[in-house]
Amino acid sequence: MKQILRILWVSFLMMAAVLKGSAQRVVTIQITDGENIPADAASVIITEIKERKVVGNGIAGTDGKIIFHLNDGEYQVYISLLGYKNVLEKIRIPSDSELYSFVLEPEIAHLSDVIVTARQRRPVAKMIDGKVSINVSRSYLTDLGNAVDVLKHSPGIRVGNDGNISLSSPGGTAVYVNGKRIRLQGDLLTAYLRSLPSSKIERIVTSPNPDASYESEGAGGVIDIILKRNEDTGLHLTTSHGLAYWEHLRETSDVGLSYHRKDWQIGVNYNQSIGHYGMRYGSERLQDGNRNLSETVDTDKRNVYAGGMDFVWQPNGQHKLSILTSVDAVVGPGKTITETRIYHETNALKQILRAENDYIKQRNLKYGGGLNYLFTPSSRYSVSVSTDWIHVDGTSRNNQPNAYFMPDGSPARRDLYYSDTKKDIDILSLMTDYKLTIGKEDDFLSGLKLSRIISNNDFRFFTNSIFNTNRSNRFKYGETNIEGYAQYTMRRAKWAITAGLRAEYMHTDGQLQPFGKEKAKEENKRNRFGLFPNLSVSYQATDVTKLTLSYSKRQDKPKYEDLNPFEYLLDELTYWKGNPFIAPQVSHRLMLNLAVRNLGLTLSYNQLNDYFTALTDTYEKGTIVMTTKNIGRQKQMGLELVYSRRLVPWWDISFNGGAFYFINQLDYEKYKETYRRPSCVLSLSNDILLPAGIRLELSGRYNSKRQGNSYEVLKSTGSVDAGFSKSLLKNQLNLSLLMTDIFHTERWDSYGTKGQLDLTSWGQGESRQLLFRVRFQLGIQKLKADKKEIKELDRL
Repeated sequence: MKQILRILWVSFLMMAAVLKGSAQRVVTIQITDGENIPADAASVIITEIKERKVVGNGIAGTDGKIIFHLNDGEYQVYISLLGYKNVLEKIRIPSDSELYSFVLEPEIAHLSDVIVTARQRRPVAKMIDGKVSINVSRSYLTDLGNAVDVLKHSPGIRVGNDGNISLSSPGGTAVYVNGKRIRLQGDLLTAYLRSLPSSKIERIVTSPNPDASYESEGAGGVIDIILKRNEDTGLHLTTSHGLAYWEHLRETSDVGLSYHRKDWQIGVNYNQSIGHYGMRYGSERLQDGNRNLSETVDTDKRNVYAGGMDFVWQPNGQHKLSILTSVDAVVGPGKTITETRIYHETNALKQILRAENDYIKQRNLKYGGGLNYLFTPSSRYSVSVSTDWIHVDGTSRNNQPNAYFMPDGSPARRDLYYSDTKKDIDILSLMTDYKLTIGKEDDFLSGLKLSRIISNNDFRFFTNSIFNTNRSNRFKYGETNIEGYAQYTMRRAKWAITAGLRAEYMHTDGQLQPFGKEKAKEENKRNRFGLFPNLSVSYQATDVTKLTLSYSKRQDKPKYEDLNPFEYLLDELTYWKGNPFIAPQVSHRLMLNLAVRNLGLTLSYNQLNDYFTALTDTYEKGTIVMTTKNIGRQKQMGLELVYSRRLVPWWDISFNGGAFYFINQLDYEKYKETYRRPSCVLSLSNDILLPAGIRLELSGRYNSKRQGNSYEVLKSTGSVDAGFSKSLLKNQLNLSLLMTDIFHTERWDSYGTKGQLDLTSWGQGESRQLLFRVRFQLGIQKLKADKKEIKELDRL
């Protein structure tokens, strides 16, 4: 590792030595409307007055800001946005501040004696270059609680009852935050996302075909959660507090305090979520002619506490150093109560099993930090070096009483199981990225990344207070990744071509050490090398019409715990067994995207080879086992649509829809079968401005019946949300009242048949909730007023 660090450092010094360019300043353009609302999607053109040439252009983000790197001199700023008057102003660099604020005036139309004033459009989702951007901060999503809640209610994103996050494409989804991959998996990833308050999220960007700068993981695409940033100098306070209730009361709070100077920034934040969450689920199983009927009441009593601190030092436009630290904990008990009625054949009740999982202690503690250095000598060159470290300490202690009763209610047998699970994970990564602008418009990107993952798991099982060595084990997993990528983008007239290649080498080592003497130590080592290309060709037919054809190859690696070859007893009728021989699943995706004004259409074909999934199968007589296996190939053809429109001045709509045809080809062991099924997904959001400035948002989602990952069929589900909100004190105070899943129709029901096994399952969580939230922000600005010479000029 030391040699690798030396090589990276020498490479960085060599690249920095050859970079030449004049010193530039980082200039931020901030655009708002008359109500101090950020002007999302405003078009900005920067023209150098002396040379009379365009030196920068772009679209403002959801925060109404756009950043340019400019030399000293005089410039003309042209801003346009539908529904507002165009702005044409001069600015001079340097000035007392590098933040330039502009306020747009609405277009006013006179119709007889009625005056109609334009209102800024607020589409929940829009498609840009095949990516879908979900505007969280400008919708009711910002008041839902945490990132998991936001993902559940976002169009085009699915969150299963097991916490699995997916897009419409087959395969897993990689989660990023501010462009950095979150390498946690399963429950640990869910716990981390629960620690991200929804009020801190600016937007979510989903990309089914990301470029080579993203890691290859995420066969179904990537989700990038972009957090809010405030670059205004001065002292800033933001805080929000909310209550949610239906079956249980939950409280969420977050507070952030930051102080910004021209060349440095420091910020601290804290958030918490306290309360319980309930679920009810069950299953009916026909196995070898006998029937089991099981129902469970599950109460999650864990609370979330999280905090962090960040520091940014930027002495000029060339150098930027960022230091981030964070700690979050998900702690608390939990309990499941399950009753299973065991029948002989289908109607003769044989026994009743009452089982509990009493989690007397649960703790997931995560802490870590990151260091990033960005060197930008000019707008044509940039080099970044960053390192991140994460440590996760997980503990779970579980009492599992199992009691059998006869049909008349008399006790038959009782056992007490107890398990003690400990999990320690360390993730270390080091990466460097280089960007070069060639000629006027071509870009070259390259990068190198090293990462190391170490996971130590200790599982101890007790039967009636006696240590059961045969069901206890220690599992250590290590993974080393070396990745590199290169990508080139060429732009000619109306055409743009991007070609990239990512190469990845992975070494894994899994060691199982049972406690029992009759079982030997087991070790599995794997070495894998893969190439992952991507290609896109786009044509800008008109100013408002763009056509893009793209291809990418991606993969999903199995979860660490799924590689542990041990057999766990979930209850006396259900087992879970790991599989050390799971191979990565690899996807190929071809996509054609058409964007016309506010309409985005995507036609796609996906193929997922060697796909793996958790499979429920028959085991010993009367029991089942759940194991993750590579079981075949999946294919999907789809047509997706994203559309937004203003129906009348006070009513905006956003629509997302997709129609898919799915083919699931199972081919493993002695089982071969092909399943085919069409499906569709629909999402509609309404943003309505009521009298007195009250805002009503009404949103609905629907998922039709669809094929699952194996032989099961998922039944249709959907939900409707509604929310009222009102801004006061010049948008510093915001009040909102929401109700999610009004009709309580969000469920996870499925059925399936395989050989002698017929399995039906159902479930529903506490998705219907009434929420009240208060958000407050205060900024004490230390900006001097920019002295600008405002003059109407000829547009260049």
